[in-house]
Amino acid sequence: MTSIPSWKKSFNKGIAKFRHQDLDGALKSFNEAIRFAGDTSYTLYDSRASVYERLNRPKDALHDAKKTIDIAPAQWHGYFRSARLFAALNKSDAALQMCSLALERLGTDAKYEARRRELLALRSQLEAQAKCPIAGIPVELLLMVFELAGRPVLLSHVCRRWREVTLSQPALWRSLVLTGQPKKALRKAREWGKRSCGRIAELTVRKSLGEIILPQDRQRAVHPDDIATRDNILAELQLLDLARVKAFHLESVDVAHFLAALESDTSDVDSHTLNCLETLSISQTSSNGPFFFGSKAYAIRSWESLRALSISNMGCNWMALTVLLHDLTSFEYRTSDFPVDFQSIRRLLQANDKMEKLVIEAENVYLFARPVEVPKMLTSAHLRHLELDGVNLSRHSTLNLSLPSLQILRLSRLPGTVTVLQNLVEDLGTSFAGLIELTMRGCSLQASSLTLALTQAPKLEVLQLTSDFDVNAVAESLSRPCTVALPVPTSRSIEPIPTELPILCPALSVLDLSGSPSLKTGPLMRIVKERIALAASEDGGRYRLPGQDDEQRVSYIQVLKVDGCPDIEAEILPWFRKNVPTFSCRYIVAKESRRMPMG
Repeated sequence: MTSIPSWKKSFNKGIAKFRHQDLDGALKSFNEAIRFAGDTSYTLYDSRASVYERLNRPKDALHDAKKTIDIAPAQWHGYFRSARLFAALNKSDAALQMCSLALERLGTDAKYEARRRELLALRSQLEAQAKCPIAGIPVELLLMVFELAGRPVLLSHVCRRWREVTLSQPALWRSLVLTGQPKKALRKAREWGKRSCGRIAELTVRKSLGEIILPQDRQRAVHPDDIATRDNILAELQLLDLARVKAFHLESVDVAHFLAALESDTSDVDSHTLNCLETLSISQTSSNGPFFFGSKAYAIRSWESLRALSISNMGCNWMALTVLLHDLTSFEYRTSDFPVDFQSIRRLLQANDKMEKLVIEAENVYLFARPVEVPKMLTSAHLRHLELDGVNLSRHSTLNLSLPSLQILRLSRLPGTVTVLQNLVEDLGTSFAGLIELTMRGCSLQASSLTLALTQAPKLEVLQLTSDFDVNAVAESLSRPCTVALPVPTSRSIEPIPTELPILCPALSVLDLSGSPSLKTGPLMRIVKERIALAASEDGGRYRLPGQDDEQRVSYIQVLKVDGCPDIEAEILPWFRKNVPTFSCRYIVAKESRRMPMG
């Protein structure tokens, strides 16, 4: 008889503490009451389950809810709480079953109306989720989708389950973009560090932040508050596992200072190192920085893992680059202030024999390098994408340069006396068999060299020519069948195989001949008409390239641009618009129209 007052006393204390939000105290009192009373009262277990639920211990709460049902299976309390707990654990089927059992036991008593409404709302929500296919996707598959989306903050706002998944997966928070006001950037750096467990893989500093806290111009004054915030940001970044950082994208940042600051904490050599950096992208507002990339400020750092380097508006120490970098697969350099000589590019290619993409956009100064001997043989076996714009070179610069894997070739604003294309065409080690895009802008061309290159490029899909050349002769060749000698990709034999093609460049679908004042309507019309006729013929203009088992079909011209071509007859334009999905012919472009004298 003495045990009854004891458990009631503890129970009442637990209720009082629960109402005053003293959850730990309430849990202690309910534990004591259950120890005294044993399994005689379901209310004790239901009350303790309520405390566990508030403490975010759903499994413990579910255990007590089950005990409540075992003691009093005819009461609604255990089922009601189980329904909520199963829903929180994303176990929709079990939650729906508990909802039904709880509603049955609640009956129609008016005093339980609020409980019934809550259960009905929960059941409706669970049924709606069951109808949505993505609601039942396992977490592993959902995580794969989230990783492809790359927007964890946005995803976490969709629903409770998505928020739980995003916040529990560090892999979704491994891309950190710092922008805007320094204090906001500091808060974000701290939060991302926690959510990623310190394993940031990609770090981006936007111009809006870089110009404030770590400007490239070291003479520029920085506010004392921003200096303090900058130091705090750098301190947060030093806490990261820098060995896992694979990519940096830095805009308007003093790069040498930034990288040195990250590595300044040498207390743990293994975790504070950038030797695993694979991608580095640098973009400056101006080229007035204190250091050229490759200078002594960068030589102290090891770059053996760097594979992709992109530099905009920053000077380069080209000789030093050939010493520092040896395993690049991609290099992009854009500047409006510095000339670039092709000899420097050759040395970079020679030092990085795995290069796959090379893009150089420089100020077109037309400074001819001093006369040099014919360069030694250089084979860039993996180079697929070559883009040269405004590069200084001579007639001999591209001699003995072999590019057997070329797929994209873009040449713009090169000196008029240079025959880059001719040198590549005549080189026995260079292959155009895999070329899918050829762009020539502002370069001096010979129709014979261009036509020869086209005969070697059966896979060419994009052709853009805005240069000084016999455009009508090239256009005529693009409307005729041809027999070409093509290599077999899978064979070691260098002997090409004669191959008949129904038309030159049968895969061509994008053609841009803008800025060709001598282009006539007839040759242009025949390019489109012949390809339409072949594609619509009985055999579909079928052809087979060496080394391929499947036959190919001639492609239609999908995009045709002839802006600035005054000899294209206006009355034929409707025919082009009818037969080419995307067609553009502006006789006078906006820039030229502003130069026209007023009548």
